[in-house]
Amino acid sequence: MSASHPDRHFDALVIGGGSAGTTAAKRLREAGRSVAVVEADKLGGDCPHRACVPTKALLRSAQVYALLKRAGEFGLQSGAAGFDWARVLARKEDIIRRTGAGSAEAYERRGIVLFRGEATFEDERHVRVGDTVLSAERILIATGSRPALPDFPGLDEVGPITSEEAVNLPRLPATMIILGGGPVGCELAQLFSTFGVRVTLLHRDETLLSREEPELGRLIQEVLEANGAAIVTEARVERLHKRASQKVIQARVRGEVRELSAEEVLVATGREARTRTLNLQAAGVEIEGGHVRINAHLQTDAPHIYAAGDVCGPLLYTHFAHYQGRVAAANLFADEPAPADYRVVPHVTFTDPPVASVGLTEARAREAGREVRCTTIEVASLGKALVESEDRGLVKLVADAHTGEILGGHIASHAAGEVIHEVAAAMVARAMVRDLAEAIHAFPNFAEGVKAAAREWLASGRSGE
Repeated sequence: MSASHPDRHFDALVIGGGSAGTTAAKRLREAGRSVAVVEADKLGGDCPHRACVPTKALLRSAQVYALLKRAGEFGLQSGAAGFDWARVLARKEDIIRRTGAGSAEAYERRGIVLFRGEATFEDERHVRVGDTVLSAERILIATGSRPALPDFPGLDEVGPITSEEAVNLPRLPATMIILGGGPVGCELAQLFSTFGVRVTLLHRDETLLSREEPELGRLIQEVLEANGAAIVTEARVERLHKRASQKVIQARVRGEVRELSAEEVLVATGREARTRTLNLQAAGVEIEGGHVRINAHLQTDAPHIYAAGDVCGPLLYTHFAHYQGRVAAANLFADEPAPADYRVVPHVTFTDPPVASVGLTEARAREAGREVRCTTIEVASLGKALVESEDRGLVKLVADAHTGEILGGHIASHAAGEVIHEVAAAMVARAMVRDLAEAIHAFPNFAEGVKAAAREWLASGRSGE
Protein backbone atom coordinates (compact mmCIF):
# COMPACT_ATOMS: atom_id res chain seq x y z
CA MET A 1 0.00 0.00 0.00
CA SER A 2 1.48 3.38 -0.99
CA ALA A 3 1.58 6.34 1.35
CA SER A 4 -1.01 8.14 -0.82
CA HIS A 5 -3.50 5.35 -0.12
CA PRO A 6 -3.27 4.54 3.61
CA ASP A 7 -4.65 1.35 5.07
CA ARG A 8 -6.33 3.23 7.95
CA HIS A 9 -7.16 6.87 8.61
CA PHE A 10 -7.83 8.48 11.99
CA ASP A 11 -8.54 11.89 13.43
CA ALA A 12 -5.47 11.57 15.66
CA LEU A 13 -2.45 9.28 15.57
CA VAL A 14 -0.37 9.04 18.74
CA ILE A 15 3.11 7.57 18.39
CA GLY A 16 4.04 6.18 21.79
CA GLY A 17 1.92 4.59 24.51
CA GLY A 18 3.74 5.97 27.54
CA SER A 19 2.67 8.64 30.02
CA ALA A 20 2.21 11.48 27.53
CA GLY A 21 0.78 9.38 24.71
CA THR A 22 -1.72 7.44 26.79
CA THR A 23 -2.96 10.58 28.54
CA ALA A 24 -3.44 12.35 25.22
CA ALA A 25 -5.15 9.37 23.60
CA LYS A 26 -7.66 9.07 26.46
CA ARG A 27 -8.49 12.79 26.34
CA LEU A 28 -8.93 12.70 22.58
CA ARG A 29 -11.29 9.73 22.77
CA GLU A 30 -13.30 11.49 25.50
CA ALA A 31 -13.65 14.37 23.04
CA GLY A 32 -15.10 11.98 20.44
CA ARG A 33 -12.09 11.72 18.15
CA SER A 34 -11.04 8.53 16.40
CA VAL A 35 -7.62 7.67 17.84
CA ALA A 36 -4.84 5.20 17.08
CA VAL A 37 -1.75 4.58 19.21
CA VAL A 38 1.46 3.02 17.92
CA GLU A 39 3.65 1.32 20.53
CA ALA A 40 6.74 -0.80 19.87
CA ASP A 41 7.33 -1.84 23.49
CA LYS A 42 5.30 -2.01 26.70
CA LEU A 43 2.25 0.17 27.18
CA GLY A 44 2.77 2.67 29.96
CA GLY A 45 6.31 3.55 28.92
CA ASP A 46 9.50 3.43 30.93
CA CYS A 47 8.14 4.82 34.21
CA PRO A 48 6.11 1.81 35.41
CA HIS A 49 8.36 -0.83 33.88
CA ARG A 50 12.00 0.30 34.01
CA ALA A 51 12.28 3.63 35.79
CA CYS A 52 10.13 5.37 38.42
CA VAL A 53 8.09 2.51 39.85
CA PRO A 54 10.78 -0.20 40.06
CA THR A 55 13.40 2.24 41.35
CA LYS A 56 11.14 3.61 44.06
CA ALA A 57 10.00 0.13 45.07
CA LEU A 58 13.64 -0.92 45.55
CA LEU A 59 14.43 2.31 47.39
CA ARG A 60 11.56 1.68 49.79
CA SER A 61 13.01 -1.73 50.63
CA ALA A 62 16.38 -0.07 51.19
CA GLN A 63 14.81 2.58 53.42
CA VAL A 64 13.10 -0.04 55.59
CA TYR A 65 16.32 -2.05 55.80
CA ALA A 66 18.24 1.04 56.91
CA LEU A 67 15.56 1.79 59.52
CA LEU A 68 15.73 -1.77 60.86
CA LYS A 69 19.43 -1.33 61.49
CA ARG A 70 18.60 1.77 63.55
CA ALA A 71 16.04 0.01 65.76
CA GLY A 72 18.15 0.63 68.87
CA GLU A 73 17.68 4.38 68.49
CA PHE A 74 13.96 3.87 69.15
CA GLY A 75 14.48 1.70 72.23
CA LEU A 76 13.72 -1.48 70.30
CA GLN A 77 15.51 -4.78 70.42
CA SER A 78 15.89 -6.89 67.32
CA GLY A 79 18.22 -9.44 65.86
CA ALA A 80 20.76 -8.60 63.21
CA ALA A 81 18.95 -7.04 60.25
CA GLY A 82 19.37 -8.85 56.96
CA PHE A 83 17.86 -8.96 53.49
CA ASP A 84 17.10 -11.35 50.66
CA TRP A 85 17.84 -9.62 47.34
CA ALA A 86 15.75 -12.11 45.38
CA ARG A 87 12.72 -11.30 47.54
CA VAL A 88 13.42 -7.57 47.22
CA LEU A 89 13.31 -7.99 43.42
CA ALA A 90 10.16 -10.13 43.66
CA ARG A 91 8.39 -7.40 45.63
CA LYS A 92 9.38 -4.88 42.97
CA GLU A 93 7.97 -7.10 40.21
CA ASP A 94 4.72 -7.54 42.12
CA ILE A 95 4.35 -3.77 42.44
CA ILE A 96 4.94 -3.33 38.71
CA ARG A 97 2.17 -5.83 38.00
CA ARG A 98 -0.22 -4.09 40.38
CA THR A 99 0.31 -0.57 39.05
CA GLY A 100 -1.81 -1.35 36.00
CA ALA A 101 0.48 0.64 33.71
CA GLY A 102 -1.62 -0.04 30.65
CA SER A 103 -3.07 -2.88 28.61
CA ALA A 104 -4.42 -3.50 25.16
CA GLU A 105 -7.74 -4.41 26.77
CA ALA A 106 -7.99 -1.00 28.43
CA TYR A 107 -7.32 0.67 25.08
CA GLU A 108 -9.98 -1.48 23.42
CA ARG A 109 -12.57 -0.59 26.07
CA ARG A 110 -11.99 3.09 25.35
CA GLY A 111 -12.17 2.61 21.60
CA ILE A 112 -8.48 3.38 21.03
CA VAL A 113 -6.99 1.34 18.17
CA LEU A 114 -3.57 -0.07 19.06
CA PHE A 115 -0.86 -0.87 16.50
CA ARG A 116 2.23 -2.76 17.65
CA GLY A 117 5.58 -1.98 16.08
CA GLU A 118 8.03 0.78 15.21
CA ALA A 119 6.54 3.88 13.61
CA THR A 120 8.32 5.49 10.66
CA PHE A 121 7.19 8.62 8.83
CA GLU A 122 6.87 8.16 5.07
CA ASP A 123 5.92 11.80 4.64
CA GLU A 124 4.30 14.53 6.71
CA ARG A 125 0.91 12.79 6.76
CA HIS A 126 1.65 9.05 6.63
CA VAL A 127 3.25 6.68 9.13
CA ARG A 128 4.27 3.11 8.41
CA VAL A 129 4.02 0.41 11.10
CA GLY A 130 5.26 -2.86 9.66
CA ASP A 131 3.20 -3.52 6.54
CA THR A 132 0.48 -1.03 7.51
CA VAL A 133 0.35 2.63 6.50
CA LEU A 134 -1.62 5.00 8.73
CA SER A 135 -2.70 8.56 8.17
CA ALA A 136 -4.30 11.15 10.44
CA GLU A 137 -5.48 14.74 10.55
CA ARG A 138 -3.23 15.35 13.55
CA ILE A 139 -0.21 13.41 14.82
CA LEU A 140 1.35 13.42 18.29
CA ILE A 141 4.93 12.22 18.81
CA ALA A 142 5.32 10.82 22.34
CA THR A 143 8.05 8.21 22.04
CA GLY A 144 9.80 9.09 25.30
CA SER A 145 13.50 8.73 26.06
CA ARG A 146 16.14 6.13 26.86
CA PRO A 147 19.31 6.18 28.99
CA ALA A 148 22.06 7.91 27.04
CA LEU A 149 25.53 6.40 26.80
CA PRO A 150 28.31 9.00 26.58
CA ASP A 151 31.06 8.71 23.99
CA PHE A 152 33.82 7.70 26.41
CA PRO A 153 36.78 5.79 24.88
CA GLY A 154 36.59 2.14 25.87
CA LEU A 155 32.97 2.24 27.03
CA ASP A 156 31.93 -0.57 24.70
CA GLU A 157 34.83 -2.73 25.90
CA VAL A 158 33.73 -2.36 29.51
CA GLY A 159 30.06 -3.07 28.80
CA PRO A 160 28.39 -0.84 31.41
CA ILE A 161 24.84 -1.07 32.69
CA THR A 162 22.25 1.70 32.85
CA SER A 163 19.36 2.30 35.23
CA GLU A 164 17.27 -0.14 33.19
CA GLU A 165 19.56 -3.07 33.98
CA ALA A 166 20.29 -1.82 37.50
CA VAL A 167 16.74 -2.45 38.70
CA ASN A 168 16.93 -6.05 37.49
CA LEU A 169 20.39 -7.19 38.62
CA PRO A 170 20.05 -10.86 39.55
CA ARG A 171 22.81 -10.47 42.13
CA LEU A 172 24.50 -7.53 43.80
CA PRO A 173 28.11 -6.82 42.77
CA ALA A 174 30.67 -6.31 45.51
CA THR A 175 31.77 -2.98 44.02
CA MET A 176 30.20 -0.48 41.64
CA ILE A 177 31.22 2.79 40.00
CA ILE A 178 28.34 5.12 39.14
CA LEU A 179 28.97 7.77 36.50
CA GLY A 180 26.71 10.77 37.09
CA GLY A 181 25.56 12.56 40.22
CA GLY A 182 22.13 13.67 39.07
CA PRO A 183 18.85 12.30 40.46
CA VAL A 184 19.26 8.82 38.94
CA GLY A 185 22.90 8.46 40.01
CA CYS A 186 22.19 9.63 43.56
CA GLU A 187 19.14 7.40 43.97
CA LEU A 188 21.03 4.33 42.77
CA ALA A 189 24.04 5.19 44.93
CA GLN A 190 21.64 5.33 47.90
CA LEU A 191 20.07 2.01 46.93
CA PHE A 192 23.18 -0.05 46.35
CA SER A 193 25.27 1.38 49.19
CA THR A 194 22.42 0.62 51.61
CA PHE A 195 22.52 -3.02 50.52
CA GLY A 196 26.26 -3.24 51.10
CA VAL A 197 27.71 -2.58 47.65
CA ARG A 198 30.90 -0.51 47.85
CA VAL A 199 29.83 2.38 45.62
CA THR A 200 32.03 5.07 44.11
CA LEU A 201 30.11 7.89 42.42
CA LEU A 202 31.85 10.15 39.89
CA HIS A 203 30.27 13.52 39.12
CA ARG A 204 31.59 16.18 36.76
CA ASP A 205 30.36 19.23 38.74
CA GLU A 206 31.37 20.62 42.10
CA THR A 207 28.20 19.50 43.89
CA LEU A 208 25.77 16.63 43.37
CA LEU A 209 22.30 17.33 41.97
CA SER A 210 23.71 20.26 40.01
CA ARG A 211 20.32 21.70 39.09
CA GLU A 212 19.29 21.99 42.72
CA GLU A 213 20.33 24.55 45.31
CA PRO A 214 24.01 23.89 46.16
CA GLU A 215 23.07 23.40 49.82
CA LEU A 216 20.93 20.41 48.88
CA GLY A 217 23.67 18.83 46.77
CA ARG A 218 26.20 19.19 49.58
CA LEU A 219 23.75 17.65 52.06
CA ILE A 220 23.09 14.64 49.84
CA GLN A 221 26.84 14.12 49.40
CA GLU A 222 27.19 13.98 53.18
CA VAL A 223 24.27 11.55 53.39
CA LEU A 224 25.68 9.22 50.75
CA GLU A 225 29.14 9.29 52.29
CA ALA A 226 27.65 8.45 55.69
CA ASN A 227 25.93 5.55 53.94
CA GLY A 228 29.30 4.20 52.79
CA ALA A 229 29.50 5.61 49.27
CA ALA A 230 32.65 7.36 48.06
CA ILE A 231 31.85 10.59 46.20
CA VAL A 232 34.30 12.04 43.67
CA THR A 233 33.26 15.45 42.30
CA GLU A 234 34.81 17.55 39.53
CA ALA A 235 35.72 14.31 37.75
CA ARG A 236 36.14 13.95 33.98
CA VAL A 237 36.19 10.41 32.60
CA GLU A 238 39.01 9.98 30.07
CA ARG A 239 38.87 6.29 29.20
CA LEU A 240 37.70 2.86 30.34
CA HIS A 241 39.10 -0.64 29.93
CA LYS A 242 38.88 -4.12 31.43
CA ARG A 243 41.47 -5.74 33.64
CA ALA A 244 40.61 -9.36 34.39
CA SER A 245 37.21 -9.29 36.12
CA GLN A 246 37.45 -5.58 36.93
CA LYS A 247 36.14 -2.61 34.95
CA VAL A 248 38.67 0.22 35.14
CA ILE A 249 38.04 3.94 34.74
CA GLN A 250 40.70 6.57 34.23
CA ALA A 251 39.45 9.98 35.27
CA ARG A 252 40.90 13.42 35.74
CA VAL A 253 39.88 14.80 39.12
CA ARG A 254 40.66 18.48 39.67
CA GLY A 255 43.64 18.18 37.33
CA GLU A 256 45.02 14.90 38.67
CA VAL A 257 44.65 11.56 36.92
CA ARG A 258 43.04 8.84 39.04
CA GLU A 259 42.33 5.18 38.27
CA LEU A 260 39.33 3.45 39.80
CA SER A 261 38.10 -0.10 39.32
CA ALA A 262 34.96 -2.01 40.21
CA GLU A 263 33.05 -5.15 39.36
CA GLU A 264 30.32 -3.12 37.70
CA VAL A 265 30.02 0.31 36.04
CA LEU A 266 26.64 2.03 35.95
CA VAL A 267 26.14 4.99 33.59
CA ALA A 268 23.65 7.59 34.80
CA THR A 269 24.71 10.64 32.81
CA GLY A 270 21.37 11.53 31.23
CA ARG A 271 18.72 10.41 28.76
CA GLU A 272 18.17 10.86 25.03
CA ALA A 273 14.97 11.22 23.02
CA ARG A 274 13.72 8.11 21.21
CA THR A 275 13.68 9.39 17.63
CA ARG A 276 16.14 7.19 15.71
CA THR A 277 13.58 5.12 13.81
CA LEU A 278 10.97 7.85 13.25
CA ASN A 279 12.51 9.35 10.06
CA LEU A 280 11.49 12.81 11.24
CA GLN A 281 13.05 14.51 8.21
CA ALA A 282 10.33 13.04 6.01
CA ALA A 283 7.73 14.69 8.22
CA GLY A 284 9.44 18.07 8.34
CA VAL A 285 10.00 17.78 12.10
CA GLU A 286 13.23 19.30 13.41
CA ILE A 287 15.50 18.22 16.26
CA GLU A 288 17.05 20.80 18.58
CA GLY A 289 19.41 19.97 21.44
CA GLY A 290 18.73 16.27 20.94
CA HIS A 291 14.96 16.64 21.38
CA VAL A 292 12.03 17.31 19.07
CA ARG A 293 11.66 21.06 18.67
CA ILE A 294 8.29 22.44 19.79
CA ASN A 295 6.73 25.84 20.33
CA ALA A 296 4.78 27.02 23.37
CA HIS A 297 1.73 25.05 22.19
CA LEU A 298 3.72 21.78 21.79
CA GLN A 299 3.57 22.15 18.01
CA THR A 300 6.54 20.99 15.93
CA ASP A 301 7.82 22.64 12.75
CA ALA A 302 5.10 20.68 10.91
CA PRO A 303 1.90 22.51 11.97
CA HIS A 304 -0.28 19.38 12.23
CA ILE A 305 2.31 17.39 14.23
CA TYR A 306 2.73 17.91 17.98
CA ALA A 307 5.06 16.36 20.57
CA ALA A 308 4.80 15.70 24.29
CA GLY A 309 6.82 14.07 27.06
CA ASP A 310 10.48 13.14 27.20
CA VAL A 311 10.86 13.21 23.42
CA CYS A 312 10.63 17.01 23.50
CA GLY A 313 11.15 18.00 27.16
CA PRO A 314 12.20 20.42 28.46
CA LEU A 315 11.67 18.47 31.72
CA LEU A 316 11.91 14.66 31.90
CA TYR A 317 9.42 13.75 34.61
CA THR A 318 6.45 11.41 34.41
CA HIS A 319 4.05 13.98 35.89
CA PHE A 320 5.35 16.54 33.39
CA ALA A 321 4.71 14.11 30.53
CA HIS A 322 1.13 13.58 31.73
CA TYR A 323 0.66 17.36 31.82
CA GLN A 324 2.03 17.81 28.31
CA GLY A 325 -0.20 14.97 27.12
CA ARG A 326 -3.24 16.86 28.42
CA VAL A 327 -2.09 20.10 26.79
CA ALA A 328 -1.40 18.37 23.49
CA ALA A 329 -4.82 16.69 23.46
CA ALA A 330 -6.49 20.05 24.07
CA ASN A 331 -4.44 21.83 21.41
CA LEU A 332 -4.43 19.30 18.55
CA PHE A 333 -7.80 20.42 17.19
CA ALA A 334 -8.18 23.76 18.96
CA ASP A 335 -8.92 26.93 16.99
CA GLU A 336 -6.93 28.89 19.57
CA PRO A 337 -4.40 26.56 21.24
CA ALA A 338 -3.26 27.45 24.76
CA PRO A 339 0.42 27.66 25.70
CA ALA A 340 1.84 25.17 28.17
CA ASP A 341 2.68 26.63 31.59
CA TYR A 342 5.89 25.35 33.18
CA ARG A 343 6.10 27.87 36.02
CA VAL A 344 5.14 25.41 38.77
CA VAL A 345 6.51 21.89 38.24
CA PRO A 346 7.60 20.11 41.45
CA HIS A 347 10.13 17.29 41.31
CA VAL A 348 11.62 14.85 43.81
CA THR A 349 14.86 12.88 44.10
CA PHE A 350 14.17 9.86 46.31
CA THR A 351 17.34 9.69 48.33
CA ASP A 352 17.13 9.28 52.11
CA PRO A 353 16.21 11.97 52.98
CA PRO A 354 14.55 12.91 49.69
CA VAL A 355 15.15 16.20 47.90
CA ALA A 356 12.15 18.12 46.54
CA SER A 357 12.01 21.41 44.66
CA VAL A 358 9.60 23.64 42.81
CA GLY A 359 10.09 26.91 40.98
CA LEU A 360 13.27 28.92 40.74
CA THR A 361 16.51 28.45 42.63
CA GLU A 362 18.09 31.54 44.09
CA ALA A 363 20.65 31.69 41.28
CA ARG A 364 18.09 31.27 38.49
CA ALA A 365 15.81 33.89 40.00
CA ARG A 366 18.66 36.39 40.03
CA GLU A 367 19.64 35.44 36.48
CA ALA A 368 16.05 36.21 35.48
CA GLY A 369 16.49 39.71 36.87
CA ARG A 370 14.45 39.22 40.04
CA GLU A 371 15.53 40.86 43.27
CA VAL A 372 15.07 38.10 45.80
CA ARG A 373 15.46 37.37 49.47
CA CYS A 374 15.90 33.81 50.72
CA THR A 375 15.69 32.07 54.07
CA THR A 376 16.82 28.62 55.11
CA ILE A 377 15.92 26.69 58.25
CA GLU A 378 17.36 23.43 59.55
CA VAL A 379 14.91 20.53 59.82
CA ALA A 380 16.54 19.56 63.14
CA SER A 381 14.67 22.47 64.76
CA LEU A 382 11.29 20.81 64.13
CA GLY A 383 9.50 18.76 66.75
CA LYS A 384 8.52 16.18 64.12
CA ALA A 385 12.19 15.65 63.25
CA LEU A 386 12.91 14.76 66.87
CA VAL A 387 9.89 12.48 67.13
CA GLU A 388 10.83 10.60 63.95
CA SER A 389 14.61 10.68 64.59
CA GLU A 390 14.90 12.18 61.09
CA ASP A 391 16.76 15.43 61.75
CA ARG A 392 18.83 15.69 58.56
CA GLY A 393 17.75 18.37 56.15
CA LEU A 394 16.73 21.93 55.43
CA VAL A 395 13.96 24.05 53.92
CA LYS A 396 14.76 27.04 51.69
CA LEU A 397 12.31 29.60 50.34
CA VAL A 398 13.04 31.98 47.47
CA ALA A 399 10.75 35.01 47.24
CA ASP A 400 10.54 38.41 45.61
CA ALA A 401 12.30 40.82 47.96
CA HIS A 402 9.66 43.53 47.49
CA THR A 403 6.32 41.78 47.08
CA GLY A 404 6.94 38.53 48.97
CA GLU A 405 5.69 36.44 46.03
CA ILE A 406 6.97 32.88 46.38
CA LEU A 407 9.30 32.07 43.50
CA GLY A 408 10.70 28.73 44.64
CA GLY A 409 10.86 26.18 47.42
CA HIS A 410 13.63 23.66 48.06
CA ILE A 411 13.48 20.93 50.69
CA ALA A 412 15.71 18.09 51.80
CA SER A 413 14.06 16.19 54.62
CA HIS A 414 11.95 13.20 55.52
CA ALA A 415 8.59 13.58 53.69
CA ALA A 416 9.99 16.32 51.41
CA GLY A 417 8.20 14.82 48.43
CA GLU A 418 4.85 15.42 50.09
CA VAL A 419 5.64 18.73 51.80
CA ILE A 420 6.81 20.39 48.58
CA HIS A 421 3.25 20.42 47.28
CA GLU A 422 2.30 22.99 49.91
CA VAL A 423 4.75 25.36 48.25
CA ALA A 424 3.60 24.31 44.78
CA ALA A 425 -0.05 24.99 45.60
CA ALA A 426 0.88 28.39 47.04
CA MET A 427 2.80 29.23 43.86
CA VAL A 428 -0.10 28.21 41.62
CA ALA A 429 -2.29 30.61 43.62
CA ARG A 430 0.49 33.24 43.48
CA ALA A 431 0.37 33.41 47.25
CA MET A 432 2.80 35.43 49.32
CA VAL A 433 5.29 34.34 51.96
CA ARG A 434 2.98 35.86 54.59
CA ASP A 435 0.24 33.41 53.57
CA LEU A 436 2.51 30.44 54.33
CA ALA A 437 3.67 32.02 57.59
CA GLU A 438 0.13 32.65 58.85
CA ALA A 439 -1.44 29.33 57.78
CA ILE A 440 -2.13 27.03 60.74
CA HIS A 441 -0.05 23.87 60.49
CA ALA A 442 -0.76 20.68 62.42
CA PHE A 443 1.81 19.83 65.07
CA PRO A 444 4.08 17.90 64.87
CA ASN A 445 4.60 17.89 61.14
CA PHE A 446 7.45 18.27 58.67
CA ALA A 447 5.34 20.85 56.82
CA GLU A 448 6.04 23.15 59.75
CA GLY A 449 9.43 23.62 58.15
CA VAL A 450 7.78 25.61 55.36
CA LYS A 451 5.96 27.76 57.92
CA ALA A 452 9.18 28.27 59.90
CA ALA A 453 11.08 29.34 56.78
CA ALA A 454 8.27 31.74 55.86
CA ARG A 455 8.26 33.28 59.34
CA GLU A 456 12.02 33.65 59.19
CA TRP A 457 11.70 35.36 55.80
CA LEU A 458 9.27 37.89 57.23
CA ALA A 459 11.46 38.53 60.24
CA SER A 460 14.57 39.04 58.13
CA GLY A 461 13.35 42.06 56.21
CA ARG A 462 10.35 43.75 54.74
CA SER A 463 6.86 42.31 55.18
CA GLY A 464 5.70 39.90 52.49
CA GLU A 465 2.51 41.76 51.88
